[in-house]
Amino acid sequence: MPYWWFVATLVLVAAHTHHHHDHLHRNRSTDCTPAGAVEGPGGIGGCPTPTASRQQCPLQPTYLQLAESKTLWKCPGAASNEWSGKCTPGAGGNPLCKEFDPTKELGCCCPAAGCYVTPEFNWIISTCQGRGCGDYFSPEASELRQFKDHGSELVINYVATYQYDPVHKHWVMLKDSSYNTDASKKPFHASQPNGGFPSAEDAWLQPQPGGAASWSWGYYPAGVSGAKPPGMMFVLSTEQAWNFAWYMLNKVTLDRGPWKLYPPIPCPDNHNDNCWSAGNAGELDFLESPWTNSNGKTDDYRRLYATQWNQIGRWFTGQMGSTCNADGGWFQGDMTSNNYFLGTPPNATGSAITPYVWVAVVDSVGTFIYRLPGKSAHHIWPGLSSKKAACKLTHHRPRSRPPNNGPPCRDDNPYCALFMPNCQQKKWGGAAAGDKGAANAGCKVNAQQGWCGNWWTLFNDTQQWQWPENGTPSVTQFQYPAKPVVNPWNYQMEAWKVDWQGNAIPNGGCCVNGKGHCPKSTNKTTTSTATP
Repeated sequence: MPYWWFVATLVLVAAHTHHHHDHLHRNRSTDCTPAGAVEGPGGIGGCPTPTASRQQCPLQPTYLQLAESKTLWKCPGAASNEWSGKCTPGAGGNPLCKEFDPTKELGCCCPAAGCYVTPEFNWIISTCQGRGCGDYFSPEASELRQFKDHGSELVINYVATYQYDPVHKHWVMLKDSSYNTDASKKPFHASQPNGGFPSAEDAWLQPQPGGAASWSWGYYPAGVSGAKPPGMMFVLSTEQAWNFAWYMLNKVTLDRGPWKLYPPIPCPDNHNDNCWSAGNAGELDFLESPWTNSNGKTDDYRRLYATQWNQIGRWFTGQMGSTCNADGGWFQGDMTSNNYFLGTPPNATGSAITPYVWVAVVDSVGTFIYRLPGKSAHHIWPGLSSKKAACKLTHHRPRSRPPNNGPPCRDDNPYCALFMPNCQQKKWGGAAAGDKGAANAGCKVNAQQGWCGNWWTLFNDTQQWQWPENGTPSVTQFQYPAKPVVNPWNYQMEAWKVDWQGNAIPNGGCCVNGKGHCPKSTNKTTTSTATP
């Protein structure tokens, strides 16, 4: 098919897709009736090797197929007039500014045209099989091929997005981004054609054409409003959870395609860049299998890491905490962090199948990820059960404090939580001895993309739990003799650098497992006083 015809079709559809999208969901009610299936008629592409038949795996639609079925959402704009600040022009498609000196007040490098994004986010779920799994042929990950050939085992009961209501201090479901929260349909098997349903029309999820980087399939809500400041919550209920990723991306990144980009001509001013790097649109990984490192085979590839250091800069800032690795993740070689959950075992049957409700809360303090046992989830957080999620959650946090003293979350604590801190400062302040501000507090950015502001200062503290009870507050001091900064989370909640067997690894002058550069002021204690 000629490319010009493909583009012409999309241009025509772009002017009318909003109407058709609304028509498809005209029966949605204001009482939070869950959204229907993610639009998509199925695809025609083959399965990733080594799956023998394309009938044995999900089929991903193309943008053209959605355009032809009049279900393609409108390409979003992100023009420069949406931001009134000053910035320095950079060079390259992912604009970089080489003249910034991080030891001084850091400048702001202008994003690419069309990438002046705002903090609006939603969830994405990624699964894979065979060569569709990232780093399949990488020598550093060669010992993971057996797990990648087996494919993801992810069985989803429902998925939901909530917006924080600061007046009533509760959570309100965003119905256009929430699926099967009333248990009207059976669970969805994310690596089976149509999720195990007879047809695409019966399924309540389908892969989206934008895919997911380093994964075979990406499931995400597109063309709808996402969660924003002052608080965001994402919920995923699973029967099985092994070899997959669940994370948060900017609405612009999702709508323009996390991997395969929306064709440019229907986009405003032809800007179809997904802005992940060219605008630091933002990514938080709640659960992700360690797919780049053969050491990930530890624990039968069950580890699901939480990470917050992907493409930080401009407005999307990071925070390394007093341990210098509080932002979690795994690394190459023999080092990793301890910021992980154990998901369900592969090939689980009978009692080995463990339902969980995973809840990720993002607020000004940081990202709190709770693992609730499916059988008791409704007792721990009223309104959330293994099969259903309420339209409003009147409890702003679980009824009880997570029992773990810190990471990781293994099998001994079914109810368990992980944490990644957010930068609290409004100014960079310089990264030289004695400087106050974000650098002294442990905040992180890419010096070539700079500091344009800090989105996390737009969020509220939703008063999530601190653990353990009477814990020690985190204190950061990276530009001595600038004064130590006492942070609004406990030191014990922070991840730190370990080997794959869990042994702590000293990290320069950082405070690791109570050893190293631990400021004297850490002898204070803090306990959350908010009511459940």
